[in-house]
Amino acid sequence: MKKQDIGVARFYSDGKSGLREVVAEGPEYKLYAADADNDCLRYKSHVSSGGIAAGTENNSTRTAFAAWAKVEVRAEDVDQWLLDRQAASLATKLTAPQKSFLNGFDRDLNLKSYISCPREEFRLAKACREKGLMAEMPESLHEDDDDFEITFTALGLAVLKQVHAA
Repeated sequence: MKKQDIGVARFYSDGKSGLREVVAEGPEYKLYAADADNDCLRYKSHVSSGGIAAGTENNSTRTAFAAWAKVEVRAEDVDQWLLDRQAASLATKLTAPQKSFLNGFDRDLNLKSYISCPREEFRLAKACREKGLMAEMPESLHEDDDDFEITFTALGLAVLKQVHAA
């Protein structure tokens, strides 16, 4: 990325899993006093990248930051970007039965979709709920229940997309 494309209150990614927000710019944000480069900035790490803990603020030269940054993430897309990265990570940790269970759902579900599941899928649904994928489902089933209803969380819908794409 070109250093003139880096600006305050904007978000950037390294094209992998890192996400940083530029919070300030100026010569006072040098890494060290002897640094000859005065074109510096301060950034906040939103997703850990390169050993930098999420939530911390650090200084950098604009040149070094531009070398790290591969793409800009629009502010209005940050939440979805974060959700997609979390879903991609979580999708790799699903067991084969959990993936198979999720593959059985349509791709066009939304947060208001109630889905009926057969009783024999209750344990798989419960395991997915423990991973944060289900918004609503019963805590337990009665012996005469043949099925139960579930709804997905936003994370669950994002994981569902990942599973269908695999």
